[in-house]
Amino acid sequence: MRMNKQIVVTDWIKEKPKLGSFLKLTLSSDERRILRGKRITDCDQEIILQLPRKGKLNDGDILSTNKSNFYVKIIAKTEDLIEISSNSKIELIKTAYHLGNRHVEVEIGEGILLTKSDYVIENMVLNFKVDVKNTKKKFFPERGAHSHE
Repeated sequence: MRMNKQIVVTDWIKEKPKLGSFLKLTLSSDERRILRGKRITDCDQEIILQLPRKGKLNDGDILSTNKSNFYVKIIAKTEDLIEISSNSKIELIKTAYHLGNRHVEVEIGEGILLTKSDYVIENMVLNFKVDVKNTKKKFFPERGAHSHE
C-alpha cells in the first residue's frame, strides 16, 4: 500500500480505533527505544516517527499519524536470544548479577533469564551452574533503575 504524501507518526492512541487503515511496523527491542526518525513498515511504506520524547514503543501499541483514520501498529520482532535457567535459584541470581554488572539487557521470567544472543556472554554464563539454550522470541528487557524512558 504505497501512499503519495509522507506519513508522519505523531502519538500513541489508548484504544484501538474501530475504523481506519493500519500499517504494521516490526521493530527489535533496540529499535523500540528510538522514537524519532524514518522507518520502513512491513509493507515497505516509508514513515517518519515524530513521537513525544517519552517512554518506549511496546508490542501492540497503536500510533496516530498525520492522516485521518490511518494508524501504525507496533509489532515486537522475534530475536535470537539465550535462555538461561537453573534448578538453583542462587545460581540464577549470581548469573543475573554478573549480566547486570556488564550492563547486559536481561528479561527476567519465572525461573529464566533471557538475553540477546552473544557468544561472549554465552561463554561467561557457562561458568555458572545454569542451563543455556538458544531460542527465538520477542525480547522485553527490564528497564534500568536509572532509565530515562
